Amino acid sequence: MSPIGKTTALFFVFLNFQFSLTAQPLRSLDDIFPYLLQDERRSVFSADGLKRTFDKNESPYLIPASGSGIDLLGAVMEKNPSHFIEALLVVPNGESQIGLLDAYNAIGRIKNIKDHRYPSSRNRSIVIFRETTRIESASRKTPIPDPPPSLELPAFETMYLLLDDASYGSLYIRGELLLNEYGLTYNMTNFEAVKFLFFTLMGEEKFTAVIYVEPIQEGLMVYGIAGIDLPNFIAALINVSSDIERRFTVLVNWLIDGLQKF
Repeated sequence: MSPIGKTTALFFVFLNFQFSLTAQPLRSLDDIFPYLLQDERRSVFSADGLKRTFDKNESPYLIPASGSGIDLLGAVMEKNPSHFIEALLVVPNGESQIGLLDAYNAIGRIKNIKDHRYPSSRNRSIVIFRETTRIESASRKTPIPDPPPSLELPAFETMYLLLDDASYGSLYIRGELLLNEYGLTYNMTNFEAVKFLFFTLMGEEKFTAVIYVEPIQEGLMVYGIAGIDLPNFIAALINVSSDIERRFTVLVNWLIDGLQKF
């Protein structure tokens, strides 16, 4: 086949994929998570969603139905983390159905992550990220602006971020977006070790957060798992479960706020 023929064939394969994605009937939350108890289901539709932290000696609770095509745990387990958080929530539809393009554009608003704080007691909030920006690449860390909202969904995209963490310092993150049959997966991993003086606070690729979004009958489902592995002497000094919960909560709240702007 000629180069032009191959390009044409690939184009029609992509068109067919996009058509099958948009033509799919919307699933319901019960189709994907059929074993939720009634109070758990109520939590999923609350502002905070359903969240649970656990360590490597425990098992996750939020497991999608067999055949759902969703497996976030495998990507997180590859990094062999010691502490985890899982979360599930549904953002209800407003005047119209929240779509994957809305989710993609919300994820693209990296500059806005720093605007979200972790809600604390006594009407106070905790700064988690002091600064957040895109950077050119893993080798060129020059800050670049977020692009304008897109009019189309890419099948795959890689972006590089700098998250200035108030506790850990500079987190250099590789974000990978992948479009699949029903939804969009966003995988965030630190591609550089985090160090303070001569100490390594967190090794390379020791933090992973995977967020999956899918339009369902009830709204937009946001399901995610994050894992972190810290040196023993660091883990002994802090509450790891609390630290990972705060950062994951901020990331989820950033995504939800971005969805509400479209």
